[in-house]
Amino acid sequence: MRGVSKIARIAGSAVGVLSLAVLAAGCGQQAANGTVHAAAPVKYHFYETVVTGGMIGKPGWPEFLPGDFTLPANADVTMTITSFDDGAAAVPAQYGKVQGTTGGAATIDGQSVTQVPVANVAHTFTISALKLNVPIPVAASAQNPTVVTFSFHTPKGGSDTWQCYAPCGSGSAGWQGPMATDGYMTGKVTFANN
Repeated sequence: MRGVSKIARIAGSAVGVLSLAVLAAGCGQQAANGTVHAAAPVKYHFYETVVTGGMIGKPGWPEFLPGDFTLPANADVTMTITSFDDGAAAVPAQYGKVQGTTGGAATIDGQSVTQVPVANVAHTFTISALKLNVPIPVAASAQNPTVVTFSFHTPKGGSDTWQCYAPCGSGSAGWQGPMATDGYMTGKVTFANN
């Protein structure tokens, strides 16, 4: 029996060393035979908030915070947008549909959806170059915000413009003021390698 337990200990140690080697190879490390294994995609969670102009002392100027931001390149990103805006803005039907997200859906207040009735859209988070569009419904009230969560895969690098396509700004068509001002209803997202 004593010989069996010694063999079991040696086998257990060999399995432990092999497991560490496999784990190291799976993390983008060079294996003993010289081959390099690709690392798993980076997972990242980004949070954004939509506030009303009244909340920031600038009536009629809703704002995405932050407006300009950086996300990791070539990564699986989850975004959570909390919106306090309780006003609707008329959008064309295409902007009521969730597009370009992982699984083609978003979670709104805990419910998975593929579209929002256009009469109930307050804002959109849209990166046209990525064919990404997520409608953000009207919040019940400033005390009861809407929470939208979705995931997508970022490009290998560069930058793009995001835009809200719900005309919620000033001017006769609602496309002036915050709609055309960087950091409010439009902004720059940079995809950077760390």
